[in-house]
Amino acid sequence: MIIDLNKIKKIYFIGIGGIMMSAAARYFLSRGKKVWGSDRESGPLIADLKKLGAKIYTGHKAENVTSDFDLVVYTQAIGADNPELKIARTLKIKKLTIYQLLGLLSRDKFTVTVAGMHGKSTTTAMLGLIMERARLDPTVFVGTKIKEWRSNFRLGHSKYLLSEACEYKDNFLNYHPDLAVINNLEAEHLDYFKNLVGAKKSFKKFVSQIRKGGFLVANIDNKNTRELIRGAERAVTWGIKNEADFSAKEIKTKKNGTVEFKLAAKGKVFREYNQRIFKLKVPGVFNIYNALGAIAGAAILGVKPAVAQKALAEFGGVWRRFEYKGRTKSGAKIYDDYGHHPTEIEATLRAAKEKFKKEKLWVVFQPHLYSRTHDFLKEFAEVLNLADNLILVDIYAAREVNEHQISSRDVVDLINKKYRRRSPAVYIPSLREAAGYVRQNLKKGEILMTMGAGEAYKVGEELIS
Repeated sequence: MIIDLNKIKKIYFIGIGGIMMSAAARYFLSRGKKVWGSDRESGPLIADLKKLGAKIYTGHKAENVTSDFDLVVYTQAIGADNPELKIARTLKIKKLTIYQLLGLLSRDKFTVTVAGMHGKSTTTAMLGLIMERARLDPTVFVGTKIKEWRSNFRLGHSKYLLSEACEYKDNFLNYHPDLAVINNLEAEHLDYFKNLVGAKKSFKKFVSQIRKGGFLVANIDNKNTRELIRGAERAVTWGIKNEADFSAKEIKTKKNGTVEFKLAAKGKVFREYNQRIFKLKVPGVFNIYNALGAIAGAAILGVKPAVAQKALAEFGGVWRRFEYKGRTKSGAKIYDDYGHHPTEIEATLRAAKEKFKKEKLWVVFQPHLYSRTHDFLKEFAEVLNLADNLILVDIYAAREVNEHQISSRDVVDLINKKYRRRSPAVYIPSLREAAGYVRQNLKKGEILMTMGAGEAYKVGEELIS
């Protein structure tokens, strides 16, 4: 189907509250288009869109979609039996998934993508801010809200388009990038890929779609991304442990958890970057990796190293990524993190333990998806055991039914059986009950980290309010 987006005047988004859906809705609003949409419930992203003029319904109903819409955009999180999607088919309205739309928008642009199982949003944010400071004026779609833009979208007026590229259901195959940053590759989304072999196959195809003369920018410390380099016409690498084109050396962690490192850059092309000191306000080794990916991408784009240094030194993190939310009345600090895979959780909790060496760390974790909880049960138990005090609430089902008969109680039982903890892990079904438990037990000077891709953040919000 050929779709001329310039002729589209009125668009309907099914699942408009999704992070990339709302970014695309912002794009059309910024172009003066009429935007309508729906979602199961309201939230901060929807509230922002309404302020910009979008008409949004709560709940999905067939009567919401009428024949005068030029395009329907939908998230793959909805089912095929969604009443709005079904009526759009009946009315023969043009339809695109969100990533089909983003791929279409990128066709005539110099396209930069950031892919990988972890760190996509932060790396995209870092690179987007560097590109902005370098006056490259990119259009940016990112899977989180960037504080500097107060948005998950930036409208640019140049040839550059930067987008986070999601691997789930091969969504990133809608792109044909000029520059593809890949942070990492491991077993994830096994409800779709089935196993690591399936994920590797999709990533190899993605690398094959890099445009002629384009670059793969890959984390050489991840053994699976190393395999992808063989299939690239031109590759630039970064890392900490292995020899790379861009390496972080002499890493120092300050008392407040921030870090700095000396950059070793190989080759004449990147010699301006060699031996430069980079400082980060965001904690953790994983954020050094995110920064290295952004630095390598910026260097290929011709950004001066001083510009990248300043942008990264001022970067204060993004929405729902080790985000400081506030204090309780008793003086305890509240943080929130989107981490929902064992690798992400471990990286965040180790960074938190490094930053808050003397403070007791509480974690309220809401597992995301029955399938993921089942597939990584042992790994979840291992990494969540890092928390001093741990509460698990019921699994956030999202798009799934509980075929595995798994529950958060299974994770808690495994932790308490396998590890000798001072404070046993606790299962509390609801977020409200968890908030009540934490309110009674969290003390001044202690740290609470809410974690998960669902609604765990609501516990922190309730305690602060």
